[in-house]
Amino acid sequence: MDLSQITTIEDIDISGSLVYADGIVDLEKDNDEWREQDQCQIMEDEDGDDSVEEIVGDDDSGFSEAPILGRVFKTAEEAYGFYNDYAQGKGFGTRKQYTSRNMKTQQIYRWNYVCSKQGVKKHNDKIVGDHNVKRRRDSRTNCLAMFQVKLVDGLWIVKKFNDTHNHPLIMTPSKVNKFPSHGDLRRSNFTKSLVTKLFEEGLTSSKISKVVNAMNKEVNITPIQVSTILSGQRKNNVGRECQGVIKHFQRKSALDGAFYFDMHLAEDGLLRSVFWVDGRSRAAYAHFGEVLVFDVTYKTNKFRFPFAPFVGVNHHGQSILFAAALLEDETEATFTWLFEQFRTCMFDKSHIAITTDQDKAMGKAIANIFPKARHCFCAWHIKKHVMEHSQALRTQFKDSFDIDFREWYKSRDIDEFEGKWAELRTKYDIKAGSWLSNMYKSRHHWAKAYLKNTFFVGMTTSGRSESINSFFDGYVNSNTMLNDFVTQYDKAIKSRRDAEENKDFKTRNTKAILETNHPIEAITC
Repeated sequence: MDLSQITTIEDIDISGSLVYADGIVDLEKDNDEWREQDQCQIMEDEDGDDSVEEIVGDDDSGFSEAPILGRVFKTAEEAYGFYNDYAQGKGFGTRKQYTSRNMKTQQIYRWNYVCSKQGVKKHNDKIVGDHNVKRRRDSRTNCLAMFQVKLVDGLWIVKKFNDTHNHPLIMTPSKVNKFPSHGDLRRSNFTKSLVTKLFEEGLTSSKISKVVNAMNKEVNITPIQVSTILSGQRKNNVGRECQGVIKHFQRKSALDGAFYFDMHLAEDGLLRSVFWVDGRSRAAYAHFGEVLVFDVTYKTNKFRFPFAPFVGVNHHGQSILFAAALLEDETEATFTWLFEQFRTCMFDKSHIAITTDQDKAMGKAIANIFPKARHCFCAWHIKKHVMEHSQALRTQFKDSFDIDFREWYKSRDIDEFEGKWAELRTKYDIKAGSWLSNMYKSRHHWAKAYLKNTFFVGMTTSGRSESINSFFDGYVNSNTMLNDFVTQYDKAIKSRRDAEENKDFKTRNTKAILETNHPIEAITC
């Protein structure tokens, strides 16, 4: 066959031969003649808007040439890694040239990777003061070699490929590695894969860098470079992450008939909030759900969604999670949606008390959805705010104000509390609308005189929730994507439940040493 007459590639058959309109060319049979042509062959995409440029030239890299056309990758970064490894074997460097974005969603749907010698350098004179700036050596030759991938149905497919270079290729490995794209082992697919695996196990960027550097002395990767690899491995796309979360929850539902989840979506279909709870947590709430701690200060995930765990205490005094949510914001509407989901999945069982911070939007939603629950403000936050807002009074009146305030704050009954407030307000001229006056108005949520008859299981602060948050620090970090977050949540829950089972085993198989012979002590132990 006369290769000069070939104009259009129709397909690649199962044997790896190229199928043209004029017949089939076997790459092995016509290898020498094919190389002599040293020209690009053009193929139309199925959608007709792109062309594919076929490979030519010698190949000692170990890559099979024909399958590059139409090759499929899970991510654009994986595609670039493939092309970069290919380039390293062929003897040239690479770089990322440009991307194409959807005008409405701003989602990247096309990546163009090129030879590092692509383009030409501008030769405009540069002058600093009265002196011409000495130019660096020019490395560009306007090489047309390129590798383009396009996003189709969630996968990246090779749409264009041109392996024609207008410059000599470097065949010495030590010299090839001096290209910026090959010079650092941190760029290798192995290193990127290792970083991703360690990240999935919950390691932070700093810990990942230490592990990778310890495993290979030739790699010197920093936490910032780890973060760059992780951000490049996945796209910051809430819509796609939402799909991953849904699939994960659907798999959970298939295995756990009592698993419950719901999502709050915006009008454009983007994720606003997500709530989930498994069957074991629902059963635990039936036994220990009289008292809750709720806190939303934790925001360790890629999209900065506040993490909202519902926390309780089990029969061993351990913190347990009843349910969890990732929220778009902390508005009354969002909290109302969340508490409605929690109430629905817990069979409308009401709890006695709930401890939160002093967020007004949260308080309104609790009063609306849980009207019979006793809402307590976190004692730690109250004391913190007292120190912040009473500084002027303490400076002006010295120890006198501290003594009077402490007596009022620790009043044991309502009459005492109200009497001491009247004295405090008069003595220190506390104005209406001041912080202390507003604190008095919310006394039903924090004053011991008003809360002493409510059972809180010792949870008068949000410390339980904050300890749960700190526990999650070992599983998630600021780079954690949404679908990874729910997976890591499962691992964290498993760890908590293992601790509960260990305590169960210890309780059933050991006997406490009693301090007295009183039967009440024997029962409680």
